[in-house]
Amino acid sequence: MLSHEEKEIYLSGYLDGELPQQQRQEVEAMLEADPDMRQLYEKMREIKGEVRHAAAMTIEMPTGEDWADVQNNLLGRASRRMGGLILAVWLLMVTLYGLYWYAFQTQDSLIEKVVVFGLISGLGLLFFSVLSERIKESRTDRYKGVHR
Repeated sequence: MLSHEEKEIYLSGYLDGELPQQQRQEVEAMLEADPDMRQLYEKMREIKGEVRHAAAMTIEMPTGEDWADVQNNLLGRASRRMGGLILAVWLLMVTLYGLYWYAFQTQDSLIEKVVVFGLISGLGLLFFSVLSERIKESRTDRYKGVHR
């Protein structure tokens, strides 16, 4: 009786077509008689097929021009995000300063100040809510890379 390791060695040689005719016939006889060996043979044959399939796949490396495009896109996206962030902070600071100045430096009535403050605050909140929603959607957009 063969050990498990010996069965694997014989089956490996059988699957690779490396056994002489006599040993090949012995393995075929063992496959017919031994269900465990037949099961091991099927597993090994399946694994060999998967490995052969995986080895047939090729990975294309990007050209130098493609790498340059990737770097430019990354740099462009980073600079746009940073520019957008700086612009949003600047806009917020200017708006807050304007509201402060309007609230404490002008002689308008309290009702006018409340109306202006409410209008500007409402528009600002609407702007930032739409902006945050667009940013959130852009991160999960399945069609982001699709070009016309």
